Amino acid sequence: MLETSSRFRTKFILVAGLGVFIGLAASTLVALSGVRTLSVGATDELEKGLGRATREYLETHVVDSAIRTAEMFSQAQADLRIAASIAQGIIDRGPTLDPVHRLLTEVPGVSDRLRYDAEGNWYQNAANEPMAVAVWGYLLGEPGPEGGPPPVRPDVLDAIGRTAIYDLIIPPFQREGSSNLQVYYVGPEAAPYLRIAPWAPAAAEADKKYPGHNQQPFWSFFFPTLVESWMQWVGAEGGPDARESQVTVLPPYEDAGGGGLVTTFFHPLWSPDRRRFEGAVGVDLTLNQIVDYIKDQRIYDSGFAFLAQSSGNVLAVNAAGERLLGLRQGTGAGGAGVDVLRRSLADSVHPEVAELPMPRAGRASQREIEIEGRRYVVALQRLAPFDTWTGALGIESERWTLGLVVPAQEIYGSLERARRSIKETTAKILARQAIITLATLLVVLLGISVLSRRMTAALDELSRAARSLMAKDYDAKVDVHTDDEIGELGVAFNAMAAEIRAHTLNLEDLVRQRTVELEQANREILLLNERLKEENLRMGAELAVARRLQLMVLPDEQELADIEGLDIAGFMEPADEVGGDYYDVLSGSTGLKIGIGDVTGHGLESGVLMIMLQSAVRTLVLAEERDPERFLSIVNKAVYQNIQRTDIDRSLTLTLLDYRDGVLHLVGQHEEAILLRADGSLERIDTLPLGLPVGLEYDISDFLGRLEVPLEPGDTLVLYTDGITEAEDPDGGQYGLDRLCAVAQAHHTADAASIKDAIIDDVQRFINFQKVFDDITVVVIKREAEGAA
Repeated sequence: MLETSSRFRTKFILVAGLGVFIGLAASTLVALSGVRTLSVGATDELEKGLGRATREYLETHVVDSAIRTAEMFSQAQADLRIAASIAQGIIDRGPTLDPVHRLLTEVPGVSDRLRYDAEGNWYQNAANEPMAVAVWGYLLGEPGPEGGPPPVRPDVLDAIGRTAIYDLIIPPFQREGSSNLQVYYVGPEAAPYLRIAPWAPAAAEADKKYPGHNQQPFWSFFFPTLVESWMQWVGAEGGPDARESQVTVLPPYEDAGGGGLVTTFFHPLWSPDRRRFEGAVGVDLTLNQIVDYIKDQRIYDSGFAFLAQSSGNVLAVNAAGERLLGLRQGTGAGGAGVDVLRRSLADSVHPEVAELPMPRAGRASQREIEIEGRRYVVALQRLAPFDTWTGALGIESERWTLGLVVPAQEIYGSLERARRSIKETTAKILARQAIITLATLLVVLLGISVLSRRMTAALDELSRAARSLMAKDYDAKVDVHTDDEIGELGVAFNAMAAEIRAHTLNLEDLVRQRTVELEQANREILLLNERLKEENLRMGAELAVARRLQLMVLPDEQELADIEGLDIAGFMEPADEVGGDYYDVLSGSTGLKIGIGDVTGHGLESGVLMIMLQSAVRTLVLAEERDPERFLSIVNKAVYQNIQRTDIDRSLTLTLLDYRDGVLHLVGQHEEAILLRADGSLERIDTLPLGLPVGLEYDISDFLGRLEVPLEPGDTLVLYTDGITEAEDPDGGQYGLDRLCAVAQAHHTADAASIKDAIIDDVQRFINFQKVFDDITVVVIKREAEGAA
C-alpha cells in the first residue's frame, strides 16, 4: 500500500513538474519571440525612415548645389549680356559716334600703339594699355618698298579705331564681374582682330599653344561652324533679337594663357540692320571656383560630388572621387587647336559607372550602383539648359549634371549599430528569463511535493475501499475528512457503492421491466415502418405524375420543325426529385414566343408551379397580348396569386423572347443568354437588369426592361437553366458557364440539334453519367440562312 502511494506521488510530481516546465518554457519562447519580432520591426522601421530621410537629404543637397552652380553661370552670362548690349549700341549708332572714335585714337592711354613682331608676323600693343590688341598676319598688307614691316590693312585699322572705346567699357566688367578670367572682343570674319582684358601677351601665347593659327582666319581656325550657326539666326523669324538669349557656351578646355580649365561664353554682335555678323564679345570663365566648390563637397564620411556634361564628360571631381569612379583623363580637339577636357563616365573601368545614364527629367533622381563589391547611392540633378557650340554639329542645347556619390554602408551605419544593440539586449533578456524559469520551477516542485503527501493519504483510503468493492463487499465505505475535490470524490464513491448494492439486489426485476419496454418499442417501430412504406409509394407516384406532366407540356419536334426561318432544338431531363425547369416555343398571330425559366426548389410543388406558368403563357399568347413587358407582368400576377392561394414557398426566374423580322425582344430575369454570331464570335447577354424573379411580388412592372438583339442569318442563341452550369463531376467541381460557351462556340457552324447534342453529351461526360440532382434544360435557336429550306 505504501509502495503504491509512493509510486503515485512520484508520478504526480513528475507530471506536474513537467507541465509547469513546459508552461514556463513556452512563456519564455513567446517572450523571446516577441522581443525578436519587436527588434525586427523596429529595425525595419528604422531602415525605412533612415532611407527616406537620406533620400530627401541627398535630393535637397544635390538640388541646392545645382542651384548654386547654375547661379555662377547665370551671373557670368548676365555680365556678358550687359557688355554685348553696350557694344551693340555702339555699332547701331554708327557714324554718330565717329567723332568720338577719332578723338579716342589720339587720347594717351586709350589709343592703341601697335608694335610689329617679325618672328611671329603679327602686331600687338604695349603692356601698359587697358586692353591687349592683337592683329594677326593674315590681316596685314604687303611690305613697303624699303623692306619695312608689312602695315596693318586700312580697313582693319579703321575697325580697331571704332572699338577703341571698349578700353573704357570692358576692363571694368573684367574686374568687377563674376569670376571672369578674361573678357574680350573678336572682330568679324573679314577683320577678326582681338581685344582682351586684362592685357596679356595673347599673340605670343597663341603662337606657343596653337601653331598655324596665324595663317588661317580666327573663326574658322578656332571655332569652325560657329559663325555659320549664328548666321542661321538672321534668317529666322524676328532675326537674332527675337531669341531669348544669344549667349553661346563653348565646351571647357585648358586655357592657352595659363588660366587653367576655362569655358568661353560668346555673344555675337550684328550690323544695325541685323543682317551681317560684326564680331563677338566673349568671356573666359575660370572653372576653378566651380571645381573647388565641387571638390570641397563632403557627404557623410567619404561621399563626394562631381559635375558632368550631358554626354557624361566629367568636368569637376576630387581626386578620391576620380579614382573611385575609375575615370581616364585625356583631351580632344574642340576646334582646330582648342584642347577640350575629356574624362567621360562611359570610359570608366567600372561597368556600372560606364552605364550610368545622365538624367533626362528636370527633377533630381537617385539610384544604387556597385563598385568593386560595395554599394553606392548616386543622386543626380540637371542644371538649366544653355546653347553650346558642339563643333561640326553647330549650336545645340546642353544641360550639365551635378552628381553626389555616397557609400550605402555609411548611410546605414546607424542602422547596424542599432541592430547590434538590439541583439545584445535580446541576449540579456533571454538569460534573465532562463534564471527566472529555473527558480520558479524549483518553488513549484517543492509545493507539489507537500501537496502530494496530503492527497495520497486520501487516495490510499479510496484504493482500499475499491478493492473491497471488487471483492463483492458492497458495504465498503470511505471516511471523508475534507470538503475539497478529494473529499467530493470520497462522497461520490460512497454513493456509487450504495447504488451498485441496490442494483445488484434488484437486477432481476430490472431485466424483466426492460424486456417489456423493448418489446413495446419494437412493435411501434414495425408499425411506423409500414406507414413509411405507404408514404414512399404515394410520393413516388406523385413525382412520376409530375415528371410526366412536365414532359407532356414541352413542344414536340414537329412543332419546332414547322417554325419558318428558325432552326430550334430543345432538351429537358427532369431530376429524380423533379425540379421546376420550363421552356416553351409558341407560335401565334403576334409572332413567335419563346420562354425559359426555373422554379426554385424540387418536388411536386415545383412541378405544379411550372404547369401553372405554362398555362398562363399559352393563354396570353392565344389572347394576342403584344406588349412584352405587359405580357410578363400579367404572367407574374397570375403566378403570384396562385402561390398565395396554394400557400407554397416558391418563385421562379423567367425570360420571354419575342421573335419578329430577324430581331429578338428579351424581357425578364434568368441565366445569361449565349449569342453565337455566324463568324464564330461570342456574346454573353446579361438578363439581370430585365426584371425580377416571378412570384415574389404582385406587381413587378416597374422593374421590367426590354433588350432587342438582332439575329442575323447563321447566328445562334443558346438558352439554358442552372442544371447545366451547376452540374457536378464526381469530385464536386461544377460544369460552369465558360465550358458551356466553349462547347457551343466550337460547334457554332452546325445545326441547332447538333449544337444541342454536343452540349448534352459534354455535360454527361463531365458528370460521368451520374444521377442528376437538378433538371437539365437547353434550347438552341439558330436563324437559317436566306433561301434555306
